[in-house]
Amino acid sequence: MKMTIRNQFMVFAGSLVLAACAGPGAVPNEESANPTGEQPVIAPAPPEAKPDPEAERIAEDAAIERRIRSMAHYAAATAAMERGQRAEALEEFEQAALADPTNEKIVLEVVRMLLAQKQFDKVLALLVKATANPKAPAKMHALLSVAYAQKGKLDLARIAAEGAIRMAPESILGYKTLIQVYEKEMKGGAKRLPQIRKTLDQAFKQKEPNTAYQVELALMAAGYLELDKTATEDFKPRIRKLLDAAWASKPEVPLMIEQIGRGYRMIDARKEAAAVMEALLKALPGNPAVLMQLAQDLIVAGKLKEGRMHLEAILKKNPRVWRAHQLLAALAMDEDEYATAAKHYREAIKLNSRIEQLYFDLVSALLSDEKTDEARKVLDLAKRKFRPNFLQAYFAAMISLEKRDFNQALEDLRRAETIAKNADPTRLNHILYFQMGTTAERAGNFKDAEKYFRKSIEKKPDYATALNYLGYMWADRGEKLDEAIKLIDRALKESPDNGAYLDSRAWALYKQGKTKEALEWQLKALKHTEGADAEIYLHLGEMYLKLKQPKKSREFLEKAAAIEDTEPDVKARIQDVLKQLP
Repeated sequence: MKMTIRNQFMVFAGSLVLAACAGPGAVPNEESANPTGEQPVIAPAPPEAKPDPEAERIAEDAAIERRIRSMAHYAAATAAMERGQRAEALEEFEQAALADPTNEKIVLEVVRMLLAQKQFDKVLALLVKATANPKAPAKMHALLSVAYAQKGKLDLARIAAEGAIRMAPESILGYKTLIQVYEKEMKGGAKRLPQIRKTLDQAFKQKEPNTAYQVELALMAAGYLELDKTATEDFKPRIRKLLDAAWASKPEVPLMIEQIGRGYRMIDARKEAAAVMEALLKALPGNPAVLMQLAQDLIVAGKLKEGRMHLEAILKKNPRVWRAHQLLAALAMDEDEYATAAKHYREAIKLNSRIEQLYFDLVSALLSDEKTDEARKVLDLAKRKFRPNFLQAYFAAMISLEKRDFNQALEDLRRAETIAKNADPTRLNHILYFQMGTTAERAGNFKDAEKYFRKSIEKKPDYATALNYLGYMWADRGEKLDEAIKLIDRALKESPDNGAYLDSRAWALYKQGKTKEALEWQLKALKHTEGADAEIYLHLGEMYLKLKQPKKSREFLEKAAAIEDTEPDVKARIQDVLKQLP
C-alpha cells in the first residue's frame, strides 16, 4: 500500500508604543483621571471666542510651569538611573509624565517603562490624563484604546478607537486597534464580523496611503479572510493591489520587506512571496530564517529544484537545522524517493526528538518503501515517548493493513475513532469513515462496512469515492442493486468519465441480468481507463462469456491474467472464469 504524505511546510505584552501593535484611543473627560471613571469622549470643537490676552498669558505661564516641573522630575529620574536606583527612577519618570502629559516623547518613554514593569493601571491612568489634552496626537489615543482593551474595558476601548479614526482617518492605527477590540469581543462570544468588514472597507477608502499603511491594511485584510472565507473574492484583489503598490515603492527596511512577503503568502501568492524573500535575502545575506522561508515559498510555488538548492545550502552551512531535513524528506516523498525521505526524517528526529509528527512521517516513508517491520519499530518508539493519541492508533492501522491483517486494522481504526470522539472530533471526517469502510469490507465485515460508508457519505454527500465503493460492494454481492446504481450514478455526476465508476455501474447492471446494457457501460469504462486494469478485463470476459462470445471472453481474460500486480481474489476469479470457457 502506497501512502500519500502531506508536505510540511507586535501584541500588548510587548510594547503598546510600537506602531505595529498600537491602536488609537479616545479622549476621556478632563475629570476622569481614574481609569474606572467616565467613558472617554471626543470633545466637540468649542465655539469661536474672542482672544483674551490675559487668559492666554496665564495659560502660557501654566504650561511653562508644567514643563519646568516635568523636566525637574526627568532630571531626577536620570540621576537615579545613574545611581542604579531603578525604582526611584521609574517613580520620577512617572511624575515627569504626569506633570506635563502634553510632552509626547516623555509620555511614550514612561509608558514603555511602566509596561516593562507590568504596571498596567499606571499606564492607563497616565494615558487618560495625556489624552485629555485636545492636541494629543492620534498615537496617544491609540495607546489609550489598547490600554482599555488590556484591562477588559472593551466598550471604552471601542469608543476610543472609533473616535481616534475620526481624528486621524489617514492613520492605520485607529482601524487596527478597533479591529483588535472587535476580535477580543468575538472571543467573548460576540458577533463582530460585519463590523470588522465595515472598518476594513473604510480603511480601503483612504486615498494615497503611504507604504506602511498599505502593508498594515493588507495584513489586516488577509487576517480577516481567515475569519470570513466568503470575503475572499472581494478582498483578495484589493489585498493584492495594496501589496503590489507597496512592493513597487521599493522598500529598503527589512521588516517592511518581510511583511510584504508575509502578505503575499497569506493570499497564496507564493511566486510573489518567493521574489520578495529573494530581495530580503540580499538585504540579510545568509540569514537562516530567510533562507528557510524562501525555500518553503519556492517549494509551494512549484519551484522544487530551487527550493531543494536552498535547503541543501542551509544544511551545508549548518547540518543541525532539523526543519531543512524535514522539508527535504517531504520533497523526496513527492518524488517517490522513499529511502532518501526516511534518511532525512531520521536526521530530523535526531535533531528534534520532541516533534511527534516526525515519527509519523518516518512511518509513512517506511511503509511507502515496503519496510513494514521498521515502520512498526518507529511507531512503537513514538508510543513509548508520547501519550496515546489518534495518530498512533491510525498508523497502527496502516501497518496492519500492509500486513493484510484487516481485522487488526479495523480494531486499530475503531480505537482511533474513540480517541477522536473524546479528544479531537474534527478528525471524524469522511475520509476516516471511508477508510474504516474499506477495511471492514476487506475483513469480510460487510454490515460494518456499509455502516461506515454511510457515515462517510453523511459527512460529505458528494464524496464520489465512498458512493462508488458502497455501490460496487453491493453490486459485487448482488445486493440492493437499485440503490447501488443510484449511489454509483451520484458518483458519476461528480466524475462522469471515471473508468472505475463506469465499471461499477456496468457490473451492477450485469448483476441485474442486463448483460447487453452492462457491456455498453463496460466498454465505456475500458475507453476511459488509462493503462491495463485486470478487473475491467475480467468483467468484460465474464460479460462476453454470458453473451456466448467465448473468443472475445478469452481475449480479455488472458489480458487480465497477464497483469501481475493483481489482488489475489481477482486472480482466483480470472482462473475460475477461464475454466468455464469451452
